[in-house]
Amino acid sequence: MPVRPARRLGGWLGLLPMAVLLTAAFAVPVVSLLRLGFGDGGLSFEHFRRIAEVPLYRSILATTLTISALTTLLCVVLSYPVAYLMATVGPRLRAVLVVVVLLPFWTSSLVRTTAWIVILQGNGILNKLLMGVGLTSEPVAFVYNLSGVLIGMTHVLMPFVVLPLYAALRALDLSTVQAAEGLGAGPATVFVRVVLPLTAPGAVAGATIVFMNAIGFYITPALMGGPAQTMISQVIADNVNRELNWGFAAALSTMLLGATLVIFMLFQRAFGLERLFSGAGTARSGEPFRLTSRGRSAGGVLTVVFGLLVAVFLIAPILVVFPMSLGSSPFLSFPPYDYSLRWYVNFFETSKWFNALIRSLQVAGLTVAGAVVLGTAAAIGLGRIPARWRTAIETLFVLPMIVPVIILAVGLYYLFAPTGLVGTIWGLAIGHTVLAAPYVFVTVRASLKSFDPSLELAALGLGASWATMARRILVPTILPGILAGAVFAFITSFDDVVLALFLTNIRTRTLPKLMYEGVAHEIDPTIIAAAGLIILVTILLMLVNLLVTRRRA
Repeated sequence: MPVRPARRLGGWLGLLPMAVLLTAAFAVPVVSLLRLGFGDGGLSFEHFRRIAEVPLYRSILATTLTISALTTLLCVVLSYPVAYLMATVGPRLRAVLVVVVLLPFWTSSLVRTTAWIVILQGNGILNKLLMGVGLTSEPVAFVYNLSGVLIGMTHVLMPFVVLPLYAALRALDLSTVQAAEGLGAGPATVFVRVVLPLTAPGAVAGATIVFMNAIGFYITPALMGGPAQTMISQVIADNVNRELNWGFAAALSTMLLGATLVIFMLFQRAFGLERLFSGAGTARSGEPFRLTSRGRSAGGVLTVVFGLLVAVFLIAPILVVFPMSLGSSPFLSFPPYDYSLRWYVNFFETSKWFNALIRSLQVAGLTVAGAVVLGTAAAIGLGRIPARWRTAIETLFVLPMIVPVIILAVGLYYLFAPTGLVGTIWGLAIGHTVLAAPYVFVTVRASLKSFDPSLELAALGLGASWATMARRILVPTILPGILAGAVFAFITSFDDVVLALFLTNIRTRTLPKLMYEGVAHEIDPTIIAAAGLIILVTILLMLVNLLVTRRRA
């Protein structure tokens, strides 16, 4: 068989396993769920008419869009100062700031949400500080309302804007700034007329990703909001769990999915799929970006100060949670009155916590194994098929990263319930693999861009089998991407709450689900110890990823 047809056939075979998984455990459950929205016996739009006619549901849709838009606006506004700060300081401070941005990005959203509840509640750290300095005489309601939802969602989603903005600032050609300055423009004019237009694509790209994620949020508004902040994902879950109204939940899911896909298609048309994962551009490794050659202006100094405050905002939950987990008091306080490992000991000695941890690790292990094999094979295979098919297949393979998780969770629950997979680690591992395999696919695809295909052809021409070539040449070259994808897959599984809420029961619940149930009722100090353990695991994984990234660079 000629080399070219054999290579093409190998490409299609590499794509096949991931295509089968996404068809069986993503497309089928999602389509089956959405079909219920149009009636059981025949085509009906009754559920959609109900959404349009009942003021409560119109209000919930408006609330979802409003919260998503406000979160997106806050993410963009707050990201510019910290991105500017990162781009204009020296290498050592920049490295610290990168960690400050990345650590919350990698840390479980449930851990961060828990931390914000502790910080913002009536007897929390922020209210104690405000009353201590005399700014308020009584606690301010920061949580269980709109402010709590916006704070929590902004903190979770802001890195999606900071990172592309930082890359855009670092990629700016300093000669354009110098030219504007030479023509008499001041720092403010340079920013408005030069920097802002050149970085706008990165900001818009990040904002689109934030909005696309925000409209499907479930955990943060459920824990940090009140009845007035109910979002569409919560209504979908409520109609499945309490009302047992699958048809209406499916209709709401159809609207949510439609809105998400429209935003995604507009994003893809305007920026291309690569921008979704690669940021705004390639950062320069040279001198830091400067708005003016005469040093920082007054506005620049204020921007730096505000950037530092935003950096504190990003890292504050992590800085608070870990010390609190070391306290011995049954009442949460910061700083702790005394230090002890009491709650960590309680975590490992209490069967429900320890068993939930072991179960989470088991599911994450299965997820990593499946996602790495499927995602790597698909990434390698995509580069071996005709170019005309690649964009469409790549788009289909990343859809699980785009579709709101609540839709996949309800769809899998609907599909798995009759088969007995609900309440098993296998059912949850399948769901997590659907979420994680696209991350491996994307990271390995990025690594393959640095692989020279002529090396493969040379090895095969010298008589090596494809397996030998892959073991000796291909895999070592793309190994950093595979390891980075494995880390992403582990975090995706270990951090998940939404799928676990639908696919596990009281005997098979994972650590994030157990923490969610505790936070939703009353925060036990053991939950803070669990959060501290997750932070330690996150730091370890982030260090591994940074080492892998440095090796790849």
